[in-house]
Amino acid sequence: MRKKKTEPVDKLIDDLAREKNRLLSFYLDSYSLGNGQYQILTHIAWDEGQSQEFIAKKRNIDKSAIGKSVKRLIENGYIYKTRDENDKRAFCLFCTEKGRETVEMIGHIIFDVDQLLTKGFSQEEMDVFKNITKRMSQNIRDFLLVK
Repeated sequence: MRKKKTEPVDKLIDDLAREKNRLLSFYLDSYSLGNGQYQILTHIAWDEGQSQEFIAKKRNIDKSAIGKSVKRLIENGYIYKTRDENDKRAFCLFCTEKGRETVEMIGHIIFDVDQLLTKGFSQEEMDVFKNITKRMSQNIRDFLLVK
């Protein structure tokens, strides 16, 4: 009997993330937001006044990538920046009213996406899935701390 070929776990995770991002893009396109931009916008809304550099470190995003996203968020009227009074080289980021309203709408979108992703799964299955993915993430963090 032939042994069934199994897909690597990392491919399954990548495929799921790619499909989820495609679904999210379907919703976010009407706001002229990409996946990374909505995450940055949400971060700013939850913790206003932080610098680009702080957000880049916190979210583990390349400085040039966050710079491009911030520029686009400003151009689309979602955020604004002011000079940091303590560090004249840095800027603090804040949401506009449009940005705050959009973050609220994004919350509803995320809820809808979660509902679609978890459709047909029991609470027990979801608990197992969450525990497994958290343990996988912790395994990676533990490994990288040793290296």
